[in-house]
Amino acid sequence: MKNNKKVTLLLAMAIVVVIIVIVFFRLANSNDVNEGEVSLSKTQSVILEHNLEVDYPQSPKAVVKYYAELSQCMYESGNTEKDISDLAVQSRKLLDDQLVAQQTDEEYLSALKKTISKFASEKRRIVSFTVSSSTDVNYYKADSGDEMASLYCIYTLQKGSLNYSDNEEYILRKDGDGHWKILGWQSALDKNGSNGSN
Repeated sequence: MKNNKKVTLLLAMAIVVVIIVIVFFRLANSNDVNEGEVSLSKTQSVILEHNLEVDYPQSPKAVVKYYAELSQCMYESGNTEKDISDLAVQSRKLLDDQLVAQQTDEEYLSALKKTISKFASEKRRIVSFTVSSSTDVNYYKADSGDEMASLYCIYTLQKGSLNYSDNEEYILRKDGDGHWKILGWQSALDKNGSNGSN
Protein backbone atom coordinates (compact mmCIF):
# COMPACT_ATOMS: atom_id res chain seq x y z
CA MET A 1 0.00 0.00 0.00
CA LYS A 2 2.75 2.36 0.97
CA ASN A 3 4.56 1.64 -2.29
CA ASN A 4 1.38 2.36 -4.28
CA LYS A 5 0.99 5.69 -2.50
CA LYS A 6 4.62 6.56 -3.20
CA VAL A 7 4.29 5.63 -6.86
CA THR A 8 1.06 7.66 -7.18
CA LEU A 9 2.67 10.63 -5.43
CA LEU A 10 5.78 10.44 -7.64
CA LEU A 11 3.61 10.14 -10.75
CA ALA A 12 1.52 13.15 -9.73
CA MET A 13 4.69 15.16 -9.04
CA ALA A 14 6.15 14.16 -12.41
CA ILE A 15 2.97 15.29 -14.19
CA VAL A 16 3.06 18.64 -12.35
CA VAL A 17 6.74 19.11 -13.31
CA VAL A 18 5.97 18.31 -16.98
CA ILE A 19 3.08 20.80 -16.98
CA ILE A 20 5.30 23.50 -15.44
CA VAL A 21 8.02 22.85 -18.03
CA ILE A 22 5.50 23.00 -20.92
CA VAL A 23 3.98 26.25 -19.60
CA PHE A 24 7.45 27.75 -19.12
CA PHE A 25 8.53 26.92 -22.69
CA ARG A 26 5.30 28.27 -24.16
CA LEU A 27 5.68 31.54 -22.27
CA ALA A 28 9.35 31.81 -23.21
CA ASN A 29 8.61 31.22 -26.91
CA SER A 30 5.65 33.61 -26.79
CA ASN A 31 7.89 36.38 -25.38
CA ASP A 32 10.52 35.72 -28.07
CA VAL A 33 7.89 36.12 -30.80
CA ASN A 34 6.53 39.33 -29.27
CA GLU A 35 10.02 40.77 -28.87
CA GLY A 36 10.78 39.97 -32.53
CA GLU A 37 7.64 41.70 -33.81
CA VAL A 38 7.96 45.27 -34.99
CA SER A 39 4.91 47.40 -34.42
CA LEU A 40 4.44 49.84 -37.32
CA SER A 41 2.59 53.11 -37.01
CA LYS A 42 -0.21 53.85 -39.48
CA THR A 43 2.14 56.26 -41.26
CA GLN A 44 4.90 53.65 -41.62
CA SER A 45 2.40 51.06 -42.86
CA VAL A 46 0.94 53.39 -45.50
CA ILE A 47 4.44 54.13 -46.81
CA LEU A 48 5.89 50.60 -46.65
CA GLU A 49 2.87 48.88 -48.19
CA HIS A 50 3.29 50.83 -51.45
CA ASN A 51 6.51 50.42 -53.41
CA LEU A 52 5.75 52.93 -56.17
CA GLU A 53 8.77 51.89 -58.24
CA VAL A 54 7.39 48.35 -58.52
CA ASP A 55 3.63 48.75 -58.17
CA TYR A 56 2.46 52.23 -59.16
CA PRO A 57 -1.33 52.80 -58.84
CA GLN A 58 -2.97 51.94 -62.17
CA SER A 59 -5.82 54.47 -62.35
CA PRO A 60 -6.40 58.16 -61.57
CA LYS A 61 -8.75 57.08 -58.76
CA ALA A 62 -6.08 54.82 -57.20
CA VAL A 63 -3.49 57.63 -57.39
CA VAL A 64 -5.78 60.16 -55.68
CA LYS A 65 -6.85 57.58 -53.08
CA TYR A 66 -3.24 56.88 -52.14
CA TYR A 67 -2.41 60.60 -52.10
CA ALA A 68 -5.38 61.14 -49.76
CA GLU A 69 -4.11 58.32 -47.49
CA LEU A 70 -0.70 59.99 -47.33
CA SER A 71 -2.33 63.37 -46.63
CA GLN A 72 -4.40 61.89 -43.81
CA CYS A 73 -1.22 60.51 -42.23
CA MET A 74 0.59 63.84 -42.60
CA TYR A 75 -1.79 65.60 -40.23
CA GLU A 76 -1.94 62.91 -37.56
CA SER A 77 -0.17 63.58 -34.29
CA GLY A 78 2.72 61.38 -33.24
CA ASN A 79 4.69 61.48 -36.49
CA THR A 80 8.46 61.66 -36.17
CA GLU A 81 10.61 63.95 -38.33
CA LYS A 82 11.52 60.88 -40.39
CA ASP A 83 7.84 59.99 -40.84
CA ILE A 84 7.10 63.46 -42.20
CA SER A 85 10.15 63.36 -44.46
CA ASP A 86 9.15 59.90 -45.77
CA LEU A 87 5.57 61.09 -46.39
CA ALA A 88 6.89 64.08 -48.33
CA VAL A 89 9.13 61.89 -50.50
CA GLN A 90 6.35 59.38 -51.15
CA SER A 91 3.71 62.01 -51.98
CA ARG A 92 6.03 63.78 -54.46
CA LYS A 93 6.32 60.53 -56.41
CA LEU A 94 2.61 60.89 -57.22
CA LEU A 95 3.03 64.42 -58.59
CA ASP A 96 3.55 65.42 -62.22
CA ASP A 97 7.07 66.60 -63.11
CA GLN A 98 5.68 70.06 -63.93
CA LEU A 99 4.28 70.38 -60.40
CA VAL A 100 7.39 68.91 -58.76
CA ALA A 101 9.55 71.47 -60.59
CA GLN A 102 7.78 74.33 -58.79
CA GLN A 103 9.56 73.49 -55.50
CA THR A 104 12.76 71.78 -54.48
CA ASP A 105 12.45 68.80 -52.13
CA GLU A 106 13.60 71.03 -49.26
CA GLU A 107 11.04 73.76 -50.08
CA TYR A 108 8.26 71.17 -50.32
CA LEU A 109 9.21 69.62 -46.97
CA SER A 110 9.46 73.03 -45.32
CA ALA A 111 6.03 74.08 -46.63
CA LEU A 112 4.57 70.76 -45.53
CA LYS A 113 5.93 71.15 -42.00
CA LYS A 114 4.41 74.66 -41.77
CA THR A 115 1.02 73.34 -42.89
CA ILE A 116 1.23 70.44 -40.41
CA SER A 117 2.13 72.89 -37.64
CA LYS A 118 -0.84 75.09 -38.59
CA PHE A 119 -3.18 72.09 -38.55
CA ALA A 120 -1.87 71.10 -35.11
CA SER A 121 -2.27 74.62 -33.68
CA GLU A 122 -5.85 74.77 -35.00
CA LYS A 123 -6.52 71.22 -33.70
CA ARG A 124 -7.45 70.09 -37.22
CA ARG A 125 -7.06 66.66 -38.76
CA ILE A 126 -8.40 64.63 -41.69
CA VAL A 127 -10.96 62.19 -40.30
CA SER A 128 -11.80 60.42 -43.57
CA PHE A 129 -12.00 60.86 -47.33
CA THR A 130 -14.09 59.63 -50.24
CA VAL A 131 -12.75 59.50 -53.80
CA SER A 132 -15.02 59.74 -56.85
CA SER A 133 -16.18 56.41 -58.20
CA SER A 134 -14.40 55.17 -61.32
CA THR A 135 -17.42 56.13 -63.43
CA ASP A 136 -17.13 59.73 -62.21
CA VAL A 137 -13.59 60.18 -63.52
CA ASN A 138 -13.55 62.62 -66.45
CA TYR A 139 -11.00 61.58 -69.12
CA TYR A 140 -10.03 64.04 -71.86
CA LYS A 141 -7.18 65.15 -74.12
CA ALA A 142 -5.43 68.48 -73.60
CA ASP A 143 -4.60 70.75 -76.54
CA SER A 144 -1.04 69.44 -76.23
CA GLY A 145 -2.34 65.91 -76.87
CA ASP A 146 -1.65 64.78 -73.29
CA GLU A 147 -4.10 62.32 -71.74
CA MET A 148 -5.77 64.02 -68.78
CA ALA A 149 -8.22 63.04 -66.06
CA SER A 150 -10.11 64.92 -63.37
CA LEU A 151 -11.96 63.65 -60.32
CA TYR A 152 -13.04 64.72 -56.87
CA CYS A 153 -12.04 63.75 -53.37
CA ILE A 154 -14.20 64.80 -50.44
CA TYR A 155 -12.25 65.15 -47.22
CA THR A 156 -13.99 65.13 -43.84
CA LEU A 157 -11.95 67.24 -41.46
CA GLN A 158 -12.21 67.85 -37.76
CA LYS A 159 -11.42 71.18 -36.13
CA GLY A 160 -11.72 70.83 -32.38
CA SER A 161 -15.10 69.15 -31.94
CA LEU A 162 -16.51 70.44 -35.25
CA ASN A 163 -16.54 68.34 -38.45
CA TYR A 164 -16.69 69.86 -41.93
CA SER A 165 -16.10 68.77 -45.53
CA ASP A 166 -13.68 69.99 -48.16
CA ASN A 167 -14.29 68.98 -51.77
CA GLU A 168 -11.13 68.97 -53.90
CA GLU A 169 -10.88 68.50 -57.64
CA TYR A 170 -7.70 66.76 -58.79
CA ILE A 171 -6.26 67.08 -62.29
CA LEU A 172 -3.97 64.26 -63.45
CA ARG A 173 -1.85 63.76 -66.54
CA LYS A 174 -0.49 60.49 -67.92
CA ASP A 175 3.30 60.53 -68.16
CA GLY A 176 5.61 58.82 -70.64
CA ASP A 177 5.61 55.62 -68.55
CA GLY A 178 1.83 55.44 -68.61
CA HIS A 179 1.51 56.53 -64.97
CA TRP A 180 -1.17 58.99 -63.89
CA LYS A 181 0.45 61.88 -62.02
CA ILE A 182 -1.22 64.70 -60.12
CA LEU A 183 -0.80 67.95 -62.03
CA GLY A 184 -2.74 70.07 -59.54
CA TRP A 185 -5.83 70.39 -57.41
CA GLN A 186 -8.28 73.03 -56.37
CA SER A 187 -10.18 73.14 -53.11
CA ALA A 188 -13.72 74.42 -52.91
CA LEU A 189 -12.61 76.18 -49.69
CA ASP A 190 -9.74 77.94 -51.48
CA LYS A 191 -11.13 80.93 -53.40
CA ASN A 192 -7.74 81.56 -54.98
CA GLY A 193 -7.62 78.06 -56.48
CA SER A 194 -4.22 77.14 -55.10
CA ASN A 195 -2.51 74.23 -56.89
CA GLY A 196 0.18 71.99 -55.54
CA SER A 197 -0.21 72.51 -51.82
CA ASN A 198 -2.48 70.93 -49.29
